[in-house]
Formats: sequence, C-alpha cells, structure tokens
Amino acid sequence: MGRDMNNDKPILYLSNTIKVNLSVDLCCVPIRMITYNTIISIPICFVLLSSCQENNPVDTTKEILRSDKGGDFRGVHIGDDPTKVIRTENASSVYSMPDELVYRMQPDDDSTWYEISYNFNDQGLYNINMEIYPVNDDKFNVLRKEFIEYYDSRYGACQTYQDYCQWRTLTENGHIVSIQLSHFPTNNARPCLKINFNETQQNE
Repeated sequence: MGRDMNNDKPILYLSNTIKVNLSVDLCCVPIRMITYNTIISIPICFVLLSSCQENNPVDTTKEILRSDKGGDFRGVHIGDDPTKVIRTENASSVYSMPDELVYRMQPDDDSTWYEISYNFNDQGLYNINMEIYPVNDDKFNVLRKEFIEYYDSRYGACQTYQDYCQWRTLTENGHIVSIQLSHFPTNNARPCLKINFNETQQNE
C-alpha cells in the first residue's frame, strides 16, 4: 500500500508492475483482496454498466407485450401455427395441446405476473387471451393507461364502453381482428387486466 504523489490517493500494489487507485469515486463499498493470486472482488453496484442506478422494472407494457418483437402480439401473428408460437415465446408452457398453448410468466418476487392462452383452429392462431395481475391498484392503473396508449397509437382511438375498450383492425396477414381491454374481479387480492385478441374474420 502506498500513495500516488500526483493525486495523493491510496495505491494498492498488486505486483511490481500493477497498481490500482483506491479512489472513493466508485459508488459502493468494500474491496476484498485474496492475496498472492491477486484476485480482487469489488462490489461496485455495476458502476461500469449502470452507474449504480436500478434497472427498469420488467412489468412494463413494453415488456409484457414484447412490442420490440413486432407481429400482432408478442412477436406472433394471427394465423401462425403452434410451432411458430412455441419458437417465438421460447419458454416452457404450463399447458400444451394441439388447439391451445398456455404460458404463465410469474417472477420469483412479488411483482406483476400474467398468463397467456393461444388458441388454434385449422387456419392457425385465431384467438389470444392474456390475463395480467398487477401487484396493486396503482400498478393496475398505470398498465391500463399504457395499454390504451399503445393500442391507440397503433390502431387509432378505441371505442369505449362501460367496462372495456375495443379496437378493430386489419392485421399484417389480412385478418380482421377485435382487440378488447377489460378488467374483472378476481378471487385473490390482486386486480386483473384482461386483453383479448380475436380474429373475427379473414379478409379475402
């Protein structure tokens, strides 16, 4: 251990040719050294990647809808076969049959979780149901607002009814669909937000 005569900060000498400034500019705490092999563990709160800021929460509308993946819904298209949906979701289903796939995205911590059901007929995917269980009413209100803004930006202003919002549109593959955003009471303490993406007819 020594001091740098130029900046007057403590110096840790790891070998004859390596030295490390022990500056307090790093945002977090202790330095632990295992000597001889010069193995140093520095828990600095991901200072190089995030400057000690928390990551964005995963229970956002963008994360839930995977809007960066394109497609009609989470990267899939109305009319896709089950194999394409399985490949796109890239996760383990909780229920799998030729006419239905169900996925449950439930994190280990007590945060928002959701379940998706994909339904198929002879022409492929025709119906999608998603039930979202936000952690509390405040999160429910935020997600509901974000979902409406997202679909309004894609398909125009929704038709508002007493208990739900609805959009009707033509998909990229020529399917006429109805998208419905609603909420309903549940048997647990969490609120529930429901999205239904349903093919009403195929455009000829």
